[in-house]
Amino acid sequence: MNTKEIVKPAIVLLLIAAVAAALLGFISEVTAAPIAAQEQKTLNEGMMAVMPEASSFEELTDAEKSGTITAVYQADNGGYVITTAPGGFGGAVNTMVGIGADGVITGVRVTGHAETPGLGAKATEPAFYEQFTGKAGTVSVTKDGGEIVPITSATITSRTVCDGTQEALDWVAANGGAN
Repeated sequence: MNTKEIVKPAIVLLLIAAVAAALLGFISEVTAAPIAAQEQKTLNEGMMAVMPEASSFEELTDAEKSGTITAVYQADNGGYVITTAPGGFGGAVNTMVGIGADGVITGVRVTGHAETPGLGAKATEPAFYEQFTGKAGTVSVTKDGGEIVPITSATITSRTVCDGTQEALDWVAANGGAN
């Protein structure tokens, strides 16, 4: 076999790969800022949804996080917004919990999940997450003696959201919030 028959296609392939890599890098740089801005906007909208009486939030980067707590934000009204990621039926269920300065839940939202469509995915619907507003102390589903009515055929997901919410309540109680 002739060396020229191998080298020429290899060089062409290398050039094509180099051009493709350069284009992907350029596109990544161009889209990085708009993607980051959209993610921040989505985060802010979520925080406003779980704590509507606050107007600004500051991430407490030095806050001690335990369990599945992923971030803690202090609201300008003295409350907290805490994000958690407890494990559900299909993987982590990202939950955002607003807790007022009085230790009462101001709102809960599921911000990301891989739960079963039509079952566990119903955790993102108001009929489920609005049950948490106004609760304090211990949060659990009715099957476990609590007040939260679980999603039909999705008790694991319902318990998971309760677990994340309870972690947030416990964090606020342990870190200077209402008891």
